Parts: sequence; structure tokens; C-alpha cells
Amino acid sequence: MKLPNLLAVLSLASCLACGGHDDDDKNNELMAPGQNCQACHGSFKVAGTVFGSATADSGSGLAGIKVVITDANQMDTTLTTNAAGNFYTTTALALPLKKAAVLRNGTRTEMAGPPAGDCNRCHTLPPGGGAAGRLFAN
Repeated sequence: MKLPNLLAVLSLASCLACGGHDDDDKNNELMAPGQNCQACHGSFKVAGTVFGSATADSGSGLAGIKVVITDANQMDTTLTTNAAGNFYTTTALALPLKKAAVLRNGTRTEMAGPPAGDCNRCHTLPPGGGAAGRLFAN
């Protein structure tokens, strides 16, 4: 197989591998809760999933949770999780990000110094990059 064809096949396979937790959710905003969104969706500047605990199952994301991201210019961006618990934005934020917070029922859970906007890269099971597990709301 010629290199351009091989690259096209590998690129397609990579995007299809993102999949969804349900066949009906493939290639939409409800797909793959808990997986690294930016691995396939490079246009997302910040993206992730909020769960009820650091060890929650991938199909148990929380809807309607506010996620507040503070960028290098001290500007806050507030995102709201969808039915799968996913949140994302394609709007560029000034890096490095300074902090993030998750708001649920009046309780604010702070997270210091997220290194980048690909939250689920580290907040996964098993956790990576020093994260305690999944992003979660108390």
C-alpha cells in the first residue's frame, strides 16, 4: 500500500476508534465519555467529562454540571456538561491554564494548574499525569 493511502486508512481508523459508549452516540457530542476528546477532535481547545466520583464507570457522566476554566489572562470560561457529562469548547484560551473548578449543587471543587485543555488525557482510569482519577463533582 502506498504511503498516502496508508496514512488515510490509519487516520480513518484512529477516528473510528474513538467510537461511543453507545452505537447511537458515535461522532456526536455524546460520544466516548471519559476518553481523551482531543485525540480525535483537534479543534477542541478544552474538553473532558465530569463524573460523580473519581472511579466512576465511563457511562455515568453527569449532565448540567458547570466547569469553569481560568486561563493565563485570568479570564474565566464556563462550560456546561451535556447528557453524557461531556464538555468542550473550540474557543482558544490563553495558555497556560491557571485553574479549573467544577460546580454542582452549590459545591465548588477546585483543581489547580491544569497543564492543558485535554482534561481526559490524565483524568481517566487508570489516572495519569498525577491526576487522582476522573474529573468529578461533589
